[in-house]
Amino acid sequence: MKKTLRFLLLSLLVMICGVSFAQTTVTFDVAVDKSASADAGEVSITKDGVTIATTQGIFGNGSQYRIYKSQTFTVTSTEGNIQKIEIICTASGTAKYGPGCFTDPTAGTYTYDDKVGTWVGDAASVSLTASLNQVRATKIVVTIGAANPDAVAAPVITGQTEFDTTTEVTITAGEGTSVYYTLDGTEPSASSTAYTAPFTIDKSCTVSAIAMKGDKKSDVVKKEFTKVELEEVTIASLNTLTADKSNLLLRLNNAKVVYVDGNTLHLREGDKALMFYNSPIKMAKNAVVSGTVKVDYDNYYGIHEVKGNAMTNADNLTITESSEEAKPVVATIADVLGLKHIADLVEFQNVQIVSEVSGTRTNYYAVSGEDKIQLYGNDKVVKDYAGDGKAYNVAGVFNNIYSKKAQIEPTAVTSYEATGINSVESNVKNSNAIYNMAGQRLQKLQKGLNIVGGKKVVVK
Repeated sequence: MKKTLRFLLLSLLVMICGVSFAQTTVTFDVAVDKSASADAGEVSITKDGVTIATTQGIFGNGSQYRIYKSQTFTVTSTEGNIQKIEIICTASGTAKYGPGCFTDPTAGTYTYDDKVGTWVGDAASVSLTASLNQVRATKIVVTIGAANPDAVAAPVITGQTEFDTTTEVTITAGEGTSVYYTLDGTEPSASSTAYTAPFTIDKSCTVSAIAMKGDKKSDVVKKEFTKVELEEVTIASLNTLTADKSNLLLRLNNAKVVYVDGNTLHLREGDKALMFYNSPIKMAKNAVVSGTVKVDYDNYYGIHEVKGNAMTNADNLTITESSEEAKPVVATIADVLGLKHIADLVEFQNVQIVSEVSGTRTNYYAVSGEDKIQLYGNDKVVKDYAGDGKAYNVAGVFNNIYSKKAQIEPTAVTSYEATGINSVESNVKNSNAIYNMAGQRLQKLQKGLNIVGGKKVVVK
């Protein structure tokens, strides 16, 4: 009987201990757990009492959770303190999109190995900053411990971590607690400044805060705020860069929006252009833009690209809608292969469209003589014209460089109308030389219409 009682008592203690140290995991899978919008912006997802959020990024595209460079990623739990966060990324280490691009946890310890970033600690809310580059994750696993009723949750410090003039800092904490903070990085205590309302800072500093309830106190949390100096740039000067740059003041002078793809814009000023990737500022095609905007620059495999940061807004921009259609720049395939007209809307005239099968995919190309360029990303525009031997004008945006080769996303195909045929006939009527409809001399007959000895010859 005594042995039975001891066994029951021991079992009960084990059960109690098990409950005390119970852990649960909440998994965010990019293919299943999405934000309400697939657009870029301040986004969040809440699941089973856990919220993941970013100040600027994308959580709704079904392929990656994207936390943009210089932005804050926050995990918050209302079901118990967070003890572990695993972030499975699309790249390794400190490479672009990798877990090593995260720095400065507001509590606990953060490490990374290959494609996995791991935070460990004990906090109701944890923030990481994508300081080195954008981070892209496919899965985020949050481990929660059972709530300790006697513990005082650490406060949460929020505000724009990089700013050029001032920023407002807010500190939140649990009900019934008092919060104290310092601005010089020293440990706060009950003798430090009491937090009563959001406050403004105008210089770089470290905000440290602690929550207290009676004689119990929370862990200290810290957050760095940096006042940055903005470098003024133009579309033309950005076209000379080969490396990424942050904290830029882009000055625009009657820049034309020549192409819009969702939230991605292509702006042309003079003979230079750039891509505004996932712009948080809405602009319609053909609009004319002047003024300044704060951005970061990303040289994306040779494409000149700017992206929004925490300071990006339209406050100092004048955006004027226009009915004047943005015209493509007439270019040769050789020009674009030579990396001219990057990020611009271009048009190839008098080219043929051909297709080639590669594995399970059919690729499409514009061809002129010996020059060939891939038409990638909008196959429906060109597939009905491939291989018919006819001459066309192909418009498209130069938005990608793959394996050091330029690619065009086609936007329109129109029939090529030949001009200057009479002069070709008069110059070559006594010759067997071969010309195309543009008067360019060929080495051999091509599919379609050729001029041979002043006569039109069709090759099918």
